[in-house]
Amino acid sequence: MISYLVLFVIMFIVSFSFVSAEKIDIEVENNYLPGESVDFKVVLYNDNNEKIEGDLNFKVQNYYTEIIKEGITSSEELISLELPEDAIRGLWRISADYGDVSKTTWFNVGELEKAKITLEGNKLIITNVGNVIYRKGISISIGDYSETALVGLEIGRKKEILLTAPEGVYDIFVSDGTEENTLEFSGVGLTGNVIGLGELGGDGFWNKYPIVSLFLGSLFLVIVIVSGLKIRERFS
Repeated sequence: MISYLVLFVIMFIVSFSFVSAEKIDIEVENNYLPGESVDFKVVLYNDNNEKIEGDLNFKVQNYYTEIIKEGITSSEELISLELPEDAIRGLWRISADYGDVSKTTWFNVGELEKAKITLEGNKLIITNVGNVIYRKGISISIGDYSETALVGLEIGRKKEILLTAPEGVYDIFVSDGTEENTLEFSGVGLTGNVIGLGELGGDGFWNKYPIVSLFLGSLFLVIVIVSGLKIRERFS
């Protein structure tokens, strides 16, 4: 009998310690770019539309509904989420719940066409660090010689360009038209017969998956041979 009484008292206390909430509001801006900070608040309201205290569960998901951040927050507590530069573009959502009350809201992550350009020895390396295909003409100067390399890179891919020149030390200038990728490299040692740009493989699909490339090449060769034999039989 005593145990039932204790259980009843505990349930009575818990029921009163849980704040009665009527609705949840999520305060967040509408649009963000990769690399920016998404700052938001989850706010509890009672049936008089007054803000009240309480702890809520929250979840942030990207366009593909992958969970990027989740946890427990207090009502009106500021939550910050730093978007990576390759954050998936499109509508992201924030959801929160408190007891039987829940709320979902949306914000948009825009496009960021961006590359990181570095020089390693005599190799210029361009890496797509944005969230869309990178397509730009990159102006490259070796001393007094200038050339524009047209670069197209899928998200996360990179391209390597070999810099050549008669043996010596050169000043290299590189720009894709943006301030952060307008770069100068002084005293770069180069070798070669002529001044110019040579394309290296990078990590494109065919270089990243050589076995697949070999298989498709072999398959194409088989198709050509079989087609040739059929044509030969038809006219023989």
